[in-house]
Amino acid sequence: MQNRRNIFADADWAFLLFIVGITYVKLYVKVAAVIFYFVYMAYRRFKTPALTGFGKFYLIMPIVGTIASLLHNSFATNGYWFGWVMSVLNWILAGIAVHFVTATVYNLPKEKITATIKMFFLINAIYSFGELGKMMIDSGQLVPYWYWEPTEYYGGSTGDHIKGIMGAISVTNAILCALGTVFFIYNSDFKWAALCLVVLLLCTSNLTLILLLAVFACMFILIRKKKIRLHIISALAVIGVIYPALSFNNIQYITAVYDRETEKTATKTQAPPKPAKEINKPYYEQTLSTKQQYESDRGTFYRMHKSDTELLSYKDELKYIQQFGTAKSKNNTNLRMEPGVLKYIIEKWYGVEYAKTPLAVRGGGLIKIYTHEQTLYYLLSRKRNLLFGAGIGNFSSKQAIKSTGLGMQGDYPTKYIYINDDFLLTHLYSLLYVFSLPIGEHSIINMPNSVYNQVAGEYGLIGILCFLIFYIAFPLKNFKHLKATRYIAPLFLLFLGFEYWFEMITVTVIFELFVLMDIHYENDEQRA
Repeated sequence: MQNRRNIFADADWAFLLFIVGITYVKLYVKVAAVIFYFVYMAYRRFKTPALTGFGKFYLIMPIVGTIASLLHNSFATNGYWFGWVMSVLNWILAGIAVHFVTATVYNLPKEKITATIKMFFLINAIYSFGELGKMMIDSGQLVPYWYWEPTEYYGGSTGDHIKGIMGAISVTNAILCALGTVFFIYNSDFKWAALCLVVLLLCTSNLTLILLLAVFACMFILIRKKKIRLHIISALAVIGVIYPALSFNNIQYITAVYDRETEKTATKTQAPPKPAKEINKPYYEQTLSTKQQYESDRGTFYRMHKSDTELLSYKDELKYIQQFGTAKSKNNTNLRMEPGVLKYIIEKWYGVEYAKTPLAVRGGGLIKIYTHEQTLYYLLSRKRNLLFGAGIGNFSSKQAIKSTGLGMQGDYPTKYIYINDDFLLTHLYSLLYVFSLPIGEHSIINMPNSVYNQVAGEYGLIGILCFLIFYIAFPLKNFKHLKATRYIAPLFLLFLGFEYWFEMITVTVIFELFVLMDIHYENDEQRA
């Protein structure tokens, strides 16, 4: 293993700045990183390689999505064009980013890229430890993970604030560190693997850790190298010491979810107090019970309907909510929105009592699974939906959420607020329902956020085929050259179900870098 002095000397600092910038949460920082690195590559006269399957995928998807938007006549709605521009920009930016990564791998030696990766994870670890240190000072607790106070900012939620240099959500930090852990263990750099693993544990992302353990098991069985097996055992020891100390509340949460899923005895959500304004009976209420009605008509279970008792302009409602902050939590800084207000919004917008909405009647289970069932129902409802999806920003994506102006994916200009009925009646309901639950349920396993929901729901069967033919087929076609990414890729594909990673341009960049390194440097070794 290289010592720290050599890593500082060997790292390509321009490439490091690019990786740090392109993975940062703010779009303008990503754009600045691309411009900076383009100038640097021109100065260094990097040879330009051909587009990879990754790059082709990113450039084809906005074309497919735009065709779908035209078929749905989305551009006729005020405000849509702005969200469309932002989405297309994201796709193009992701395509440029992976092409720049490809060019770097083709022009720099493996040792320099590896040193740069180590520097990236070192800076991220230092920043993450700094975030923990700040919480220790602010809370006055040596271990904030053990501290409970009314807003639940600390305690089991402490890990949610370990965001790392990406500045996004803690799950992003955890997943990147999981990929780094596998990469370094495979390459027998245990100290760097341990560093990534410790940061992952600080994030207390239960599902990320469970999936990483599954990959460890596969590596232990399939890889015969004694050193790698020893490192896996050492990693398990690190987890065994640190995780229980930091995550007592999370262990209880995992146990509760396990019991709920296996025994199917989840407690039904209690009906909230009746809002001040009386809600008329929902349009589908009959002599049958609500559950029986849903079972006889799956359409009402997977797709809500607009209220038939309220004269609503949903866009105006969203603008009002944004301007006056009526949905923001005023009593708990750890909550994005006030649960009671969200329950009222659900009743008002969909004309049905909160306790009789599909997820309340469903009573337990992982809500993310329900959102994928919603997507499948949507695709099968019409041939046009099946082939092309709903169009960019119209069904399930970071942009669809951001365009509402509710602040769940950052700020958004009021005059460009936009919402499509396909999103309003499916995944927005699911999202509002999750945030109306206690804070302990605001987990990635309940959110509709998923690459698979996005690609299928907004780009249809054609988008799915593009994903398989270009993005998935590229590493498969080069499978014999893959080393660490043989184990990273399955983990990454599972992680795609956690968030809208193609729009975030974070986890995908590091995964694509690992794949490209395996392919290019393995070919170089064979030619030598």
